[in-house]
Amino acid sequence: MQGYKLIGKGTFSKVYRKGDENVVAVHSTDPAKECMSLGFFPDSRLFPKITRVSVGEECTLYTMAYYPKVRAPKKVLNTRDYELYRLLRDISSLIPCDSERYNTYMTLFDAIPDKFAAERKDLVEALTALSNYGQDIGFEISPRNISATADGDLILLDCFFFVQALLNSLK
Repeated sequence: MQGYKLIGKGTFSKVYRKGDENVVAVHSTDPAKECMSLGFFPDSRLFPKITRVSVGEECTLYTMAYYPKVRAPKKVLNTRDYELYRLLRDISSLIPCDSERYNTYMTLFDAIPDKFAAERKDLVEALTALSNYGQDIGFEISPRNISATADGDLILLDCFFFVQALLNSLK
């Protein structure tokens, strides 16, 4: 990708940016990104909009807005969304049994306080959408897979994954 610089690399994806453009190219094998790009995720401020550009033999090319890295969530998130971030960190620290992942996360998301009713609804809808790809859904949130808007609103960039796909990538 001439003129593009690798700005992020994970188990399933590589993210490239050209100069200071506000759009990035994502080369990925991530089923969660596919789910998002096909419009199955809720239209929510929590999740980036991902567009599928092309499907290749080894990976799929997506585009999405560029989101800056977050090094200190407490400094960049507004008070309300920092509270949500901490709540989601607590949820992601629980590792359900493989056979109970979907049900456990559904129960945990359903228990999110009413203060975050809209976000709870969006997370439940995202989990439901992902269940069409498998029940082995994982959820992990940390500074490396979130971003924030200029107003300090939380953006979940890469928090959902599939455990079996992760295990297969380690072989």
